[in-house]
Amino acid sequence: MIISVFKKNYFLQFVLLAITPILLWLPAFINPPEIVVSKRMDMPLYDFIISGFCGNSFWAVLIAFVLVLLQGVMLNFIVTHYTLARKNSYLTAFIYMLLMSNDYRTMTLSSLLLANTFLILGLYTFLQCYNKKEGLDEIFLTTFFLAIASLIYTPSILLMLWIWIGLFNFKIYKWRSFFVSIFGFLTPFIILMVYYYLSDNTTLILNFLYDHYAILPDFNILNQPIQIVYMVYLIAFLGIPALLKTMSIRFEQKLSVRKRISTITLYFAIAIFPFVYNLTMPSMTLVFAMPLAYMLAVLFLNIKRALYADTFIIVLIILTVVKILVNC
Repeated sequence: MIISVFKKNYFLQFVLLAITPILLWLPAFINPPEIVVSKRMDMPLYDFIISGFCGNSFWAVLIAFVLVLLQGVMLNFIVTHYTLARKNSYLTAFIYMLLMSNDYRTMTLSSLLLANTFLILGLYTFLQCYNKKEGLDEIFLTTFFLAIASLIYTPSILLMLWIWIGLFNFKIYKWRSFFVSIFGFLTPFIILMVYYYLSDNTTLILNFLYDHYAILPDFNILNQPIQIVYMVYLIAFLGIPALLKTMSIRFEQKLSVRKRISTITLYFAIAIFPFVYNLTMPSMTLVFAMPLAYMLAVLFLNIKRALYADTFIIVLIILTVVKILVNC
């Protein structure tokens, strides 16, 4: 039933997109969670943004909810704009909203949620690099967005690996492209360092580097059975088949589509690194939300028996609801 809606019925797709997130976020609207901060993960730009929400938990929840909706629509637009999936389906947006709503504690302005906004913008500009001789403007914008995301959520910096490997995927080998990627990434950081320097307190720079980059991952996974079950189902049971299916249908597409699909799956692979750094946080699975939403949509839309696809989606929804209720 669910998968049939996302294959055929445009009107019901919008109904599901509107109702499902509201129902999932209802506990957060009734009893807004506190904004959770982490010195290791949260960067100065995030601290600046949330400083205006002290004592305004409801507004933080409302803005976070709107951001999740907008991010889902943005991601779906990218997928359809580059013909990476069915043009009449909003399944990618639906799954993204579902993944971003899997924990009551993250239903607020978390650093990862805000960073994802700029990472999605970065994905859009990076996919424009295909078939460009050098793509310098697109590379600069992509790494600039990535830097802003890194100034909100520390482990985003690890996604520079995605950019550099992605340049080889697009067959952009010239040294100028790599130089521009570094320059685009460093620009927001240079502005931040100049601000610290003009504040006449150089120790702020040293504290900034130590607090956010002199860190090692914490491998103590959250001691919560539902979180472990959710992760195993999402990443192992669904994620790996989704990755394999996405890579298999890639060979049936024209070259431009193949290259862009490879870029998204590459993002999923590189996201393992920030995922490891986020392993003890409730938002751990949100790191994969963007590429995983697309790959799961591909998997579900290509399962021949609609009953199986519906079952997988329903189980994901049930686990999401249970996870929300356990942490309320």
